[in-house]
Amino acid sequence: MMRPAFVPVFVLLLVVAAVAVPVTGFTTPQNEAPSAFDSPPLMITPVDNFSNYASITPGNISKSTYGSATVDIGTTVAADATILRSNYRSSAFENRFYSAEDSAERDEIIRAEIDRLAVATATLQSERTTVIRSYADGSTSTETFIQSMALIDAQAREVALTVTKIKRASRSVSYSLPRSLDARLANLGGKAEVLSGPVAQRASRAVAGGETINAVYAESSDTGYTLAMVSDESYVRETYLADERRPDATDQFRESDLYRVNAANRRGIELYPWVTNDASPSGQALGETGIYRFRADYTSGELTAYLDGGTTNVFREFQRQSIAAVPTSDSVTARNDTVWVRVNKTYETGPMSVTVFENGTGRPLNATVSLNGQPLGQTGSDGLIWLVEPRSGVPITVNTSSGTTVAFRLPP
Repeated sequence: MMRPAFVPVFVLLLVVAAVAVPVTGFTTPQNEAPSAFDSPPLMITPVDNFSNYASITPGNISKSTYGSATVDIGTTVAADATILRSNYRSSAFENRFYSAEDSAERDEIIRAEIDRLAVATATLQSERTTVIRSYADGSTSTETFIQSMALIDAQAREVALTVTKIKRASRSVSYSLPRSLDARLANLGGKAEVLSGPVAQRASRAVAGGETINAVYAESSDTGYTLAMVSDESYVRETYLADERRPDATDQFRESDLYRVNAANRRGIELYPWVTNDASPSGQALGETGIYRFRADYTSGELTAYLDGGTTNVFREFQRQSIAAVPTSDSVTARNDTVWVRVNKTYETGPMSVTVFENGTGRPLNATVSLNGQPLGQTGSDGLIWLVEPRSGVPITVNTSSGTTVAFRLPP
């Protein structure tokens, strides 16, 4: 079960559970029997005719607001230092590894590097927990929270890159990596993978000066969070739900009647039925961590969900969606004598368009749009801006360049 290899689903009943095998092309069974696991949990929010998504249950939300990701010298220096240390350690590892005289010595060199990476990964997991709690109780600002997640993302990616370098080195010489070390590397790779995220990665580029992100939506509970943003005609989100991850619990996918990856895929299909009908998902067990990656590239987006074998639920999720393809759930309009505002909603924490026109002529207007009193951007010459839709009841204010103001609240 150390190194995964792909197999087609039509051999499902012939698979012998001896290796961790990703499965592709898994389609929804007809007349399927009831799930062997719990019914879809509250943390998966359904969307009509589109991809469901993982979210914090409303009763557990401690903070919901917007922040920016701009240049931050401290975070940039810390991230750069991480990369420099990682490069130095990787070079030192490779020098020792290639200079080793026998397999036993190479085993010890790899074991020492794995031990170091295990400590680094555990530290990042602890730091993430601390940052989430600090943000939830108000000790940390939204900008600091985003910067912290950006730094954790950068450091986790360096761990994953080092794992890849170790595997590459072990295959480049006449050497056979022991199964126990191979398993530990697979576990480290999986743990590092779920520490990273697409919004945090974009934020890490922003704090390094690569771009400026004016409106990152941030939502948290005491143990989880969601980050979401609109960029380059795409809506991107990442969610982490610590309560749905129980690494010490019995892996229910392994204990099921199906091969464990197929059992995890079936659970993913239950949770994301629309995506399954639009794409052929693939699944993979991440080492022996009890983490299962469920991935689907559908017509208008991409989904990556990480299911925990102990709970059979999603505890980590990444989504990218084309903003033009997300179905509008409701249109809200507000106007005064000179300005007309139209808001096209999709779903709470999903993409939302705000268009500002001149009342009577329909000419698009340049305006600043604020949510809950926080300016998030300008519509520009086309009168349009895309933002992340907040939870219901948040006040929205539109101020035109001529000084006209329209204010109203977003309904449920």
